[in-house]
Amino acid sequence: MRTRYKTYADYGMLKSDEEKTRERCMKASAEERLIILQCAISAAPGLEIAIYDSITSGSGYRTLLRMGRQIPAGEDDFYAYRRKTLAEISRYMRLLGRWKE
Repeated sequence: MRTRYKTYADYGMLKSDEEKTRERCMKASAEERLIILQCAISAAPGLEIAIYDSITSGSGYRTLLRMGRQIPAGEDDFYAYRRKTLAEISRYMRLLGRWKE
């Protein structure tokens, strides 16, 4: 299945996990932000900075465009890679033992 068609369920995440992960990323410490950036680089090369900004600030695709960010992907692909990155962040943080839930 192509990345753009995958949902959180395809990555093994529940909707509640997605919401918790997004909230946690917006309140992340400096060390956790580094992990978020590493996951963004791994999941979405070429889009990593835009994905990182979106996840840590809660901004969407169109907001980032209005702020002057150049995003080398369409809106559907951007959100697909953001889902992939959030799933990777959740999995990685659980492996590190940072998130007990």
